[in-house]
Amino acid sequence: MIRIARPVRSLHRLGLSLGAGCRRGYPGAVRSALAGLAMVVVATAVARADPPSVSPPRMIKGPYLQNLAPTSVTVMWHLDEAAPARVVVEGPGGQRAVEVRTARIGEATIDRLVPSSRYRYRVEAGGQTWRGDLTTAPEIGADVPFSFIVLGDTRSGLDAHRRVIERVAQEVPDFVVGTGDMVDDGSNQDQWQQFFDVENQLLRDNVYFPSIGNHDRQGRGRTADTYRAFFAVPDNGGDTERYYAFSYAAARFLVLDSNEYSFALSDQTAWLERELIAARQDPAVRHVFAVMHHPPFSISLHGGNRDLRERWTPLFEKYQVSAVFSGHDHVYERAERNAIHYFVSGGGGAPLYPRRPNPSPDDLEAVKKFERVFHFLRVAVTGERVEVTAIRTDGTVIETTAWTTGAAVPDTRAAQLAAAAATGAVRVAETAKPGGIGANAAAVSAPPVAAAPVLPPGGSLVWLGLGGVGLLLGAAVTVVRTLRR
Repeated sequence: MIRIARPVRSLHRLGLSLGAGCRRGYPGAVRSALAGLAMVVVATAVARADPPSVSPPRMIKGPYLQNLAPTSVTVMWHLDEAAPARVVVEGPGGQRAVEVRTARIGEATIDRLVPSSRYRYRVEAGGQTWRGDLTTAPEIGADVPFSFIVLGDTRSGLDAHRRVIERVAQEVPDFVVGTGDMVDDGSNQDQWQQFFDVENQLLRDNVYFPSIGNHDRQGRGRTADTYRAFFAVPDNGGDTERYYAFSYAAARFLVLDSNEYSFALSDQTAWLERELIAARQDPAVRHVFAVMHHPPFSISLHGGNRDLRERWTPLFEKYQVSAVFSGHDHVYERAERNAIHYFVSGGGGAPLYPRRPNPSPDDLEAVKKFERVFHFLRVAVTGERVEVTAIRTDGTVIETTAWTTGAAVPDTRAAQLAAAAATGAVRVAETAKPGGIGANAAAVSAPPVAAAPVLPPGGSLVWLGLGGVGLLLGAAVTVVRTLRR
């Protein structure tokens, strides 16, 4: 039914009355004139009436940033009503614009950008504009320092989640990595809305790389349809979009799906090893970081995942992954196993977990630090050095762990031999321990040491040194005796 404005309805009735009067006996010419006049009056009134009001679309999620690369970035948003949109990016290289067809969940990839450059962007829809800032990634392989934030397990803890994000907002990261369980129930749209409401400002100006947790799935089939709808991750990990990889500067990140019936799939494990082989053969890759929801080692409520320890940790060790970041247990933990660093960051807002009463021997041996606290991680990468700082919501530091990977250390044994010869020492202390990264949990650890020169049989260098000392002593005695004469 078409609703007609009040003055138009009155004129419409007038027109009908005139038409009825015409039928009551006026001459034909008069009746035609009156009918025409009525039609003109009604048409004019309709044209002048105010058009029906249409409310503009409302932004309910975003805009937020996804899939960062050196020359491109993806902008996403969610409107309450489907509407066409336009995304404009302004900065080095000129303006870029993309028209997006009518949709509620919008997505636009802007390319031809300049690496390591700052841009402003805006999303235009229904006569409204929403703005944000972004910085493109550096060239792949670039030897530049960078930092990123790690946090996870926000779930239903609204107040604690907000406190964590307020503290994160004081950081200046290059991007953010999530360890999963963003919501308590992946099928609950209200919980997804809560997540984006709390993180709106953070995700507007910082690219977010998510990993999928067990609570982010939905339905009996444990699908990830909502997760996939809200995030645009790199399309290089199969058709499920539940695991993927991306590069930033001289680092490669492998984001895995560690959920039950996912990590055991031969395709993901085979993909993981292919990625690790490629990374270690690529001279542009200095560090490899793995991100997944479930931890291989933990002494908290859930404990370490035995299947992951059997299937994936051998690959992490074989290809010398720099660090593994997980969540699932709502605590902070640092573990080490065979020179690989593992961090549990599950203090993003969900109720905190206690320490496990009887952890497994493997977990107990590996975990070096445990704290039941809301927190996030700040990871700084500078050359060969990796530094991980765990920060509470009040800004205090839980601990800072740092190590180097792959750096060459000068061989000091020759100097030690000379010093030993000069002092008459016959034993040379070992000063370096081979075996890769990170022997000391809380300090910079010693990287692999180059092979030392092989000593001749019988310790000839030492005897030569002692012989030299003897000759010097003999010469000194001769000089003294000569002077006494």
